[in-house]
Amino acid sequence: MSTQGPYKAFLYWLLLAGVFSFFIFLSWDLGFLNTLFEQDITRISLFIFLLFVLASIHCCYRSWFLSCQSVVLAQLKAAPYDEGEACSTSWFSGDASPVRAYISGVSLGKSESDKVILAELLSETLKGSHQVGWFVAALVIKLGLLGTVVGFVLMLSSISGIEELDISDIKDLMQQMTQGMGVAMNTTMIGLISSMLLGVQLLLLDRCADGLIVDVVDFAQLVEHGSEGADDNASVST
Repeated sequence: MSTQGPYKAFLYWLLLAGVFSFFIFLSWDLGFLNTLFEQDITRISLFIFLLFVLASIHCCYRSWFLSCQSVVLAQLKAAPYDEGEACSTSWFSGDASPVRAYISGVSLGKSESDKVILAELLSETLKGSHQVGWFVAALVIKLGLLGTVVGFVLMLSSISGIEELDISDIKDLMQQMTQGMGVAMNTTMIGLISSMLLGVQLLLLDRCADGLIVDVVDFAQLVEHGSEGADDNASVST
């Protein structure tokens, strides 16, 4: 049986968040982020950054949720119970938890099809909403590519209406072209970085959720076998 320590997911996320926050603060202190946002006249870079922050908050909530479910499983493992009363209502009493619901459903001796449905519900509850995070991780890349297109459009539009180029116009032309190129490069860069950082967080959540599901299924099988053994002993004694 794999080991899933309580608050493991949340502690790992805090570690990642601390590292990310340090580099973000360092970039801001050095003026890199400030310059990046100022050069982007379309504000696409700022929008991507806000999406990254919101998605990271979502990852924080999900890591805390998984940690709470790990605590529930640890409490059930540590709770004393008789094998004949493993599936009693009192032993599973507590807050509405998908972990409690799955173990309770399996221990009640449901059919195999019901167990499959319970397992799917457990998996959907523990990791289904992670798809929102993966969608945002893909969205920020597409927004970065959109910023690239907009930047090149701005750069080309600065020279599209020029019929005669004077020496006095070269400086203004170069500034406009540089501005468009800055939009293209900055939005692409922040989109790629945001997607990679979100991917690391979501990969951590998926792995922790998978480990928790394995632990829950293994423990539910132990409870189910204990209940079946108690029922067999009771039938033999009668």
